[in-house]
Amino acid sequence: MRHSKLYSLVSIGCLSIGIAVCLTIMLYVLHEHSFEKWQANVRRIFSVSATLRFGEGSYNVELMSYATGPLVKQAEPQLESYTRTSPAFQPINLEDPARPGVSFTEKSNFVYADSNYYHFFSLKLRRGDPDRVLVRPFTMVLTERAAKKYFGVQNPVGQILRMNGQYSFEVTGVEVDPPSNSDLQCDFIASISSMAAMKELKDYLNSQRVQAGAFRTWFLLRNAGAAAQVERVMDRLSAVPVKGEKDKDEYRLESLVDYHLGANFGDASNQRYLKIFPLVAVLILLLALANYMSLATARAAARAKEVGVRKVLGAGRVRIASQFYTESAVFGLLSFVLGILLFLFWRPYFLQLLHLNIDGQFLLSPLVLAGAGALLLLVIVLAGSYPSLVLSAYRPVAVLYGKLRRQRGAERVRKGFIVFQFTVSMSLVVCSLIIIKELYYIRHTDTGVDRDNVIMVPFSSHLGHYAAFKREVEAVPGIREVATSHYPMYGGFDGWAIKKPGSDNSVQLDAITVDDRFIPMLGLRWAQKPIEGPGLYDGKHLLLNEAAVRKLSLDRDPVGQRLTFGRDELIIAGVLKDFNYDGLQNAILPLSISVSKDTAVNWGNGMNGCLLAKIGSHQNVPTVVDAIQKIFRRYDRQTAFEYNFADDAFDSQYKAEDRLAGLFGIFTAITIVIACLGLFALATFAAQQRLKEIGIRKVLGASVSSIGALLSWDFLRPVLLSVLIASPLAWWVMHRWLQDFAYRTPINWWIFPAAGGGLVLIAQLTVLFRTVRAARVNPTINLRNE
Repeated sequence: MRHSKLYSLVSIGCLSIGIAVCLTIMLYVLHEHSFEKWQANVRRIFSVSATLRFGEGSYNVELMSYATGPLVKQAEPQLESYTRTSPAFQPINLEDPARPGVSFTEKSNFVYADSNYYHFFSLKLRRGDPDRVLVRPFTMVLTERAAKKYFGVQNPVGQILRMNGQYSFEVTGVEVDPPSNSDLQCDFIASISSMAAMKELKDYLNSQRVQAGAFRTWFLLRNAGAAAQVERVMDRLSAVPVKGEKDKDEYRLESLVDYHLGANFGDASNQRYLKIFPLVAVLILLLALANYMSLATARAAARAKEVGVRKVLGAGRVRIASQFYTESAVFGLLSFVLGILLFLFWRPYFLQLLHLNIDGQFLLSPLVLAGAGALLLLVIVLAGSYPSLVLSAYRPVAVLYGKLRRQRGAERVRKGFIVFQFTVSMSLVVCSLIIIKELYYIRHTDTGVDRDNVIMVPFSSHLGHYAAFKREVEAVPGIREVATSHYPMYGGFDGWAIKKPGSDNSVQLDAITVDDRFIPMLGLRWAQKPIEGPGLYDGKHLLLNEAAVRKLSLDRDPVGQRLTFGRDELIIAGVLKDFNYDGLQNAILPLSISVSKDTAVNWGNGMNGCLLAKIGSHQNVPTVVDAIQKIFRRYDRQTAFEYNFADDAFDSQYKAEDRLAGLFGIFTAITIVIACLGLFALATFAAQQRLKEIGIRKVLGASVSSIGALLSWDFLRPVLLSVLIASPLAWWVMHRWLQDFAYRTPINWWIFPAAGGGLVLIAQLTVLFRTVRAARVNPTINLRNE
């Protein structure tokens, strides 16, 4: 290491970078696969979900009725226990009555839970008795972080939190913050018995059959293998005779082990990352190991006489191989220590980019430590394998007679390593360019919606006088138009099962409810203009998009035709041209739109919705937003003011692709750096091996540029070969990836020569820097040596 500083630095540096990347991705993968495995009965706990079918369509739901648990337990002996939680479907305002200024709006971290919640799951209580904390109505358990948020360092047990200005909940326990590898991350757990005394929630308890509902339900089975049997019992209990039709709803039990990454409800982007990132980590580690082995064999000539002399003196091949393995172990250990430091530095940025939280406790868990130890052992074994086998195989006679230089096997292996390294680099460069191109395409394609300067303000049932609120917002200077929708743009929709008259087959349509200003404000275009007159707003008319007309197999001019929704008969009032109300990953689905005046019952009696306001051009947007906020607070003092722009909501649908593009850019840069460092070191070694040749060529009149070109060509040939190999491979991978998008950019031919030309240029500059320097040395210095 002391006498070969450059090679040692490149070898250890590249290995440490590869190890840091592997540790980071390994931490992420192990964390995602460890969810809930710390639970005591994780193999016997199952989540209940249902597939509800409406004609040709279906919905996957994981909320069941209140009666599902008791009915199945009564009918199936294999069900040992069950527990239920019901999420808060609206934002919850919590306030400490003793300190009126301590008030927060909680969104998705509030649930109502059965009294056996802390016996069913292996969650720990810092304060409180698990048998009693959720028994009484209007009692609540807080996590440690929530307790600190509301009560600071005080003991919260016995304190009161006021919900929505109506109900007082007593804090009866404090839960230890759940580990990061758990989906049970609720900070406020209220007793489920409270719902019976709350007028807006008590109806959720009325169901008397197994069906979809408002409660996430978990079963604890006596035998994990009885899941299929319990599913059949649920199908039987849920069946309701319907004349001329067979019940098609299906129920499914999913093990708690698989719940986080379940096919129905798991995060699709996370599952995509779990397939891609381990492959990238392996490739980067192999690049670093290829660098190490390539440099080790390149320096074989310097160690050849040592091996020959030792063999003559009686050393066996095993003894010599063990020596080189020991040296590789030292290099690997040093690289591992440096890799851990790089990993600790890089980890927060990686987790922030993926929007993940992995706590320090998991970082020091036996699973992670065992994985790190296995990685160290793998690096040592792979790094020392090829060099030790090559060096220990030298024949003493050939080495001591100087015939080793005529062997070209090791040189071909080194060029093979170069091909492998730059093939990976070229593939990642092409993938990064196509991902960026696709993101640009979906953000700039015409979606049929005018999203510019449209601000969306969701409101809840606490906003009592919506019509007056809307009029005041419309009067704000800078506001051009105001409209109302049941959901924000790109924020959800309902589902309807529609039938044509005389047909028994239902067709599933997405459905949204809007006011009469929604369509003109967003610039939606008509395929068939609606009927004239107030009949459009009577609740018996609806609008369709072109996809719905095709799905229902209607005439080209369907205005005036009738459809059946349940027991109601609806009239088609008009047809809109297709527009994207969802992400461009999906094709435009059939959509029905119900239009009503904003003074109608929908938004007059405290129904949830979203106000959309179009801000004029050249306006001071913060001033306009501040004015809307002041109006909102006058009408709703309980709910926190929130807003979003339609453009931002549209862009947020592609966060997974944004993160993928960012990470691919980082990984691409890492692979290019590793490959170029190895190329630089090999070029340095080749130049040193050919010093006399360079000197003779200069004496005979060769120029510096011609010598540099001669030495560079040996290294550029494998780089060019890697470009040819990587191009079809990258095209195939990205062609597969683009199939996930209904709207996708073409893979243009110019991407491959552009990426290959850039990579070749980087490699050329790397090699020329070293070869030109060697060519400029005074030839007399090299020729006078020895």
